[in-house]
Amino acid sequence: MLSFDGDEENLIESVISILDAGREKFIFQKMNLKSNLQHKGIMLDLERREVMRNNDKIALTYTEFEILRLLAQNPGRVFSKEQIYDMVWQEPYSGDYNIVMSHISHIRDKIEDDPSHPVYIQTVWGVGYKFNEKMCE
Repeated sequence: MLSFDGDEENLIESVISILDAGREKFIFQKMNLKSNLQHKGIMLDLERREVMRNNDKIALTYTEFEILRLLAQNPGRVFSKEQIYDMVWQEPYSGDYNIVMSHISHIRDKIEDDPSHPVYIQTVWGVGYKFNEKMCE
């Protein structure tokens, strides 16, 4: 049995305050959700899970799309391989991070003009990867 000492009115006000704070956070997050991400030469349709580059549809696997979405939604933010793995696979790291590097390489092959000199997904040596903020419109 749960009990409390104190004024019932204060308890109710505290609960309402917490619920209001949660509601405001939810509304803010909902407003920030976009169905499309538009960057120079590339567009991600988040609802249809499609990527267009110069009006050509690019076929990405589920995981490739998730990695690209994570990076493109956060231009300029550097993500470590560990962070990308944890967020995209939604589980703690349990093996070799080369799987992240491999997926990044496949994404670059599909979206970059010259994958050996990437413009969209850039490597931050010793740290991880980022979506080039200069490619944002």
